[in-house]
Amino acid sequence: MELFKEKLGIEEAYSYKTLERAYDDSRVAMILREVFEMSQESVEDEETDFSPDGTGIPNSIKDNWEKEGDPNDGGSEKFTKMIAMVGATYQFLSSVEFPDNPHATESPFFEPLLEETANRYVQIDLMSMDSAYLSRDNCDLVEDHGGTPRIHLKEGITLKREGSWAWTDMLLDFINDPQEWLREYHTRSNVESGFSTFKRHFLSPLRKSIQRRRKTEAFARACDYNLS
Repeated sequence: MELFKEKLGIEEAYSYKTLERAYDDSRVAMILREVFEMSQESVEDEETDFSPDGTGIPNSIKDNWEKEGDPNDGGSEKFTKMIAMVGATYQFLSSVEFPDNPHATESPFFEPLLEETANRYVQIDLMSMDSAYLSRDNCDLVEDHGGTPRIHLKEGITLKREGSWAWTDMLLDFINDPQEWLREYHTRSNVESGFSTFKRHFLSPLRKSIQRRRKTEAFARACDYNLS
């Protein structure tokens, strides 16, 4: 602040508490949302393949998501959960959600992630997802936005469409050409690569202790990741 206060039009450097309170300010949230949208402008015409997935951002330097993030043992309480839609080519975060409940399942967040991505990007061709998103409704959502769903299959599913042609088409595509189907599905491995880059970019844990401020901090990191 001492270095840049003149260019920023600030007469004196403010205290850390002023910065702390800014994480609750709705105007700050609005600015961050604008930054997040602007950070993707360079690829909005080019990125067409996407994948949703979730991960945990540690709240403490002692925590590791892979070792302690199992919701069955309460470990995920030590993390802020982030569910994101990631572009398979450029690995930009096109949309992010931060559930209040660290044990929250990911599938209910798919629709808002998809809607935000579809509103921002010119075209959606392929949507590859793990089995947590396997449902006829999600297949229909992808098809409604012009995309082709590729969701990891589970034992015991059937071809019965039950009102969803997108579901039956996806399964028939797998039967007719499993190698090509799997090749398209495995574009989602780029999501893991994107999350790995995100975490290597931010080695320190989230510093805020109040949950709503912690979410703002996590979203600021999403903006920073896209800009980088």
